[in-house]
This record gives sequence, structure tokens and C-alpha cells, in this order.
Amino acid sequence: MLRDGSAAVRRLFRRSPVVLLSAALTLLLAGWAAVAYVRSDRGVPECLDRVRLRVAAAPVVAPALDQIVRASVGTQPCVSIVVQAQESAAVAADVANGVDVADAWVPESTFWLRRARAAGAFEVPAQGTSVASTPVVLAATEPAARRLGWPAKPLTWRSLIGPKARAEVGLPDPAADPAGVGAVLGVRGLAAGERDPAGSVAAVLRRLANRTFTPSDGLPAGSGLPGRADAVATSEQAVLGHNALAGGDKLVAAYPEVAVPALDLPYVVLPAARGPVRDAAAGFLTNLLTGAARDALSGHGFRTAAGFPPAVPRDGRLSPEIREPAPLPAEETVTEALTGWSGVQRSARILTVLDISGSMSAQVPGSAETRLSATLKAAQEGSGLLLDNSELGVWVFATKVDGDRDHREILPVAPLGGTQRERLAERLAAVRVKPRGGTGLYDTTLAAYRDARRNWTPGRINLVLIMTDGRDEDEESIGRSKLLAELTALQDPRRPLPIVFIGLGRDVDPDELETIAEVTGGQVFRTEQPSGIRQIFFSALADLSCLPPECRR
Repeated sequence: MLRDGSAAVRRLFRRSPVVLLSAALTLLLAGWAAVAYVRSDRGVPECLDRVRLRVAAAPVVAPALDQIVRASVGTQPCVSIVVQAQESAAVAADVANGVDVADAWVPESTFWLRRARAAGAFEVPAQGTSVASTPVVLAATEPAARRLGWPAKPLTWRSLIGPKARAEVGLPDPAADPAGVGAVLGVRGLAAGERDPAGSVAAVLRRLANRTFTPSDGLPAGSGLPGRADAVATSEQAVLGHNALAGGDKLVAAYPEVAVPALDLPYVVLPAARGPVRDAAAGFLTNLLTGAARDALSGHGFRTAAGFPPAVPRDGRLSPEIREPAPLPAEETVTEALTGWSGVQRSARILTVLDISGSMSAQVPGSAETRLSATLKAAQEGSGLLLDNSELGVWVFATKVDGDRDHREILPVAPLGGTQRERLAERLAAVRVKPRGGTGLYDTTLAAYRDARRNWTPGRINLVLIMTDGRDEDEESIGRSKLLAELTALQDPRRPLPIVFIGLGRDVDPDELETIAEVTGGQVFRTEQPSGIRQIFFSALADLSCLPPECRR
């Protein structure tokens, strides 16, 4: 029967195209009328073009934003909004490197906007519109809080991290977490009235440095805190979420009695957004500032941008008081605080540059190793001196290593935690001498310094480490005088970036290396035996970690 019916249709098509055309036109008009009826009945405008808006959001706020998007379908009928939970550090790095990562961004703090701009993303706004806030607090275990007099008296920052405090407090790495930044600034505020403020700050920071943890560790769901600490710096929102699931292991929040910047969750439109997408981003911000959106954010534990609190249990562990958010201080103040922290914590960002010119194949006197193999071994051992949150990358250089360039990156700078140490070992094992390659010292030094300056990171000892066995041999290089002039122009006293040279063997010109290093506030070490590089590496870090009252310089 089906076959017969199909045959009848085919016969109709062959014999009467006018009939078929009339039928098709009737169906088309009927369909158009039905769509028009549905659209007019439902009040949905016809979309000539649909816009897709990508919103990168810090993981702590992404669920709330996603809820707002789902609850407001139809507010922007021709716009499809996708909320992507992404770590703020990763977004800042991607934007600085020109990656089209999103159209709008909601990091935890304005701290990340500054970090992106400092890395070269100058089109990222310096300020955003705060869509919510949450204060930075010190979250203490209940036994620790009771030892300090809670609940009879409020738990204070001074009792936990003041100059005379003895509590064991954990700190998320301030170079990678705005709650850690807030804690460091709080230490400075509490020490302001001391006889020796700088010394008091240094003493407290040294104690905190022993219990630094990575932001990804967060607040554990079970009992105990990272590093078995008595308290940790975190956000009120994190404590509220932790306590809701913690059973009998609830935390007590100490609110700062000095100015500590809150997490202000700024909304910004990124440079990738253009035309209709940029308009859609502006429309979504309007939606985020409505009462319904504020209620959704409050339901996820956030305060309003003005500091009105969410619903909190009346058990004295969290404060229901209105707290006007303190802004992030000037960039110079934050950088100064993080520079002091880096000196205490011995955390570094190092771009290591290794000479692979032909002379590096020479044998080390009294050893079966070549200069290169001994250098690679020392570099591997030296990395073991660094904490996992230190960042390390590697270049190699000679002459014309990568086309006309005298250098090549073999390992991008990244934290040594995770798999970076394994990648370092793999890349170093693959390094070989370039036969008949000269020493392209000047061009490589300038290129490495420019790269490190562009990616200078607060809260780290930033330095360029160059290991070489010779002097510049590139006839096409910029020359010594121009190199010194360029390096001088790149100096910024607020963002120290020394070059440390390790000269290998007898062919180096120590005076030339001293002249270059001196411009940057760096140092030169020389050794006949590259096996001594490990001690040199440690000495360089110690000398560059200058902080009172034990400053070496």
C-alpha cells in the first residue's frame, strides 16, 4: 500500500506540476501563518541573527550566574548566554596572551583585572561593576576559637595573626589568591602601630609562610584545615558553604578589624566582544543588577555589592551585620606588600636561559661530563630548591637556534607543582649542543628580559637566570651599548627584575657580565666546576630575598 501511494504521488507530479506548485504554496502560507500566530501570541520577536554571549566566571560564582541565566530566559530573547566556570588566573593569562577566551568575565576580585593588565592586556578595564561581594575572613576551627575566648568574646584577626599572636594560620598563596592578598594587607594594617612595623610584618609573614597552601586546596569538606592549621584565610562565602555541609566540624569566622579588601566580583566586557555581542554583554550586566539576580547570588552565600549579608545561621560563627566592602588598595601598595611576602616565602618566577653553543660540548676538567651535561644536571637539581608554587621556564640559546633568532623556548614558565617538574626533566634530557654554534648572548639576554618584564608577577622573586660559558659571538647582534640602554629603559624600581649570570669555565668575561647584571640589580657567579651551581642557585635566591630585619644587602 505504501508503495502504491508513492507511485500515485509520482504520477501526479509528472502529469500536473501546477497542482503540485499550488499545494506547496498553500502549505508554505499556512506554515507562515502558524508561526506568525505563535510569535504574536507569545510575544517573542523574530530573530534575524542570534547572538552567543560567553561569560567566563570564577568557579565560586559560576553556579549562581548560571542560575540567573536559566531564570531569565526571554529577557534577552535573541541572545544565548553560556556561563563557563574558569579559574581567574587562567583567564588573566589567556587574555594577556591574546586568546579569545570569553566575551565577559567575572573574576573573584579586581586583583585579577590588574594582573591581566600588568601582563599586557591593556584593553581589559581596570575596574568592573561589582555584582556581589564577600569579605575576606580568617576561618578558625571551633577548638582554636574557644582557646581564644569565643564565643564569650568575638574572634579577632589580632588574636590570630597580630604581632603577638601564636596561632597556626594557613594562607592561600597571595600571588595566586586574592584572599591571601587580603591577609597580607591585614598583617600590615595590624602592625602599623608597632614600634618596628616592618620587622613585625616580617615576623608574622615568616610564620604564615610555613603553612601556605595552593588555592585549589580550598576548605576541605571534612574535619581539619590545610596543613592542620588553627585557621585559614578565605572568604565568608566559602565558610558559609563549608559549614552547611560540615556537620560537627563547623568553622568560626573572624572578621578583620582593619581595612582588608573584600572579594568584589567585578563584571567586565572583554576586548573580544564586538558589536551585537558587546551589546548583549551590557544587557546581561543590567540583568545581573536586578533584585532577582541579587536574591540568586545571596542564595549562593554572597553579599550584595554594598555589603548586605545573605541569610546566615544564628550560631555566632558568622556575622549578619552589614559590612561595606573595602576596596583593593592602589596597585603600588599591593605590589609592595607582595614583594615583602616573596622575600619571606622564597617563592620565585624564574626564566632560565641555557647556553647550547658549540663550546658547551667541552669536557669539564677532572670530570667525565661536558659543560652542557653538568649544567643540565645542576639546573635540574636547582629546581628542587624551589617550592611547588614557584614558576620556572627554560630557553636555550646559541646563534640562529630558531631561524634567525638566537633563542628557543623549550619549556613555558609555569608552577612547578602538578606535572611541570616531570616536563622539566623531559625537556632538559632532550637538550643538545648546537655544533659550531656561537654565543648569541646580547640578543638573547634582551629577549629574555623583555619577556620576563612583560610577565612580571607580584608575590614572587622574579628573575632571569642565564648560564653561559662565553661572551657574545653574534656579529649581527644589537651590540653591548644598545643592550645596556634597552635594559636601563626597562627598569622599574617597584617591580624588581634582576639578571643573574652563572659563568661556566674560563672563557667568560666576568666584567662584561657584571656590567649587564648591574643595570638590573642582579649578580654574577662564576665557577670552574658546574657542580657548584646548586649552591650558587641557593645563594642567589637568598641574596635577592632581602627583607628586614635580616636583609643581606
